[in-house]
Amino acid sequence: MENKIRQPISTLIIILISIGMTIPASLETWRDDFDAPNPEAWNIVGNDNVWKVEDGFLRIHVNRDWEIAYDLFQFTAIPGPYRDFTVKIEDFGGDKLRFGFCVGRQFPETADEDPFYYVFFPNEIRARRFNGKGTSHPFQYRLSREPRIRWDTDVLNTMELHFHSGNFLLFTDGEFRTKYRDKNFSRIEIIGFVVEGINIANEWEADGWVDSFTLSGLYVTPEVKVTSLWSQLKRR
Repeated sequence: MENKIRQPISTLIIILISIGMTIPASLETWRDDFDAPNPEAWNIVGNDNVWKVEDGFLRIHVNRDWEIAYDLFQFTAIPGPYRDFTVKIEDFGGDKLRFGFCVGRQFPETADEDPFYYVFFPNEIRARRFNGKGTSHPFQYRLSREPRIRWDTDVLNTMELHFHSGNFLLFTDGEFRTKYRDKNFSRIEIIGFVVEGINIANEWEADGWVDSFTLSGLYVTPEVKVTSLWSQLKRR
């Protein structure tokens, strides 16, 4: 009986390898309108109670009793690393908390540290180092390169981020906002949303929201396509 089970699996692996040898690399676009929860595309790192997909939005509701600090809603639909891409986020903002889109990576020479992130809030860009489980640590070996600028925009109709080989180009509501370069970011390993917690000390509850997320221009190799297909098959 065991041999009969192993044989179809072995055959399937051979088929997937053969498919991978024939599939060309291509540019991919992935979009989520948050019409329904999609646990196969997003991984929650931290408090599951924070993130809710409802009414066509990804919503964040936090209560100060939960002691939320740095929780991560990580994109996993297409495996990283991500080298060149464009992200477009629609109807994006927060009330009494800091809710942002983040890109990050781990550096081999400081592997004992938490990943290094750039977080794009509606009103500023900040570098952070956190593990997604409620803690943040100061930088010890790496300088951040983001522009130290704040904008008076807690809510945005659109945020559009272009990333190419360490170059960051940001547009908000259809207008150019800023650009900068970090040569250490030759690739991105982590993409997602992050909530920093309540931003106003005398408030006990806070909310954030995003209507849609589109990731385009991804150069997807045949190996990544096969890996993604195999992961989908295993979950069925």
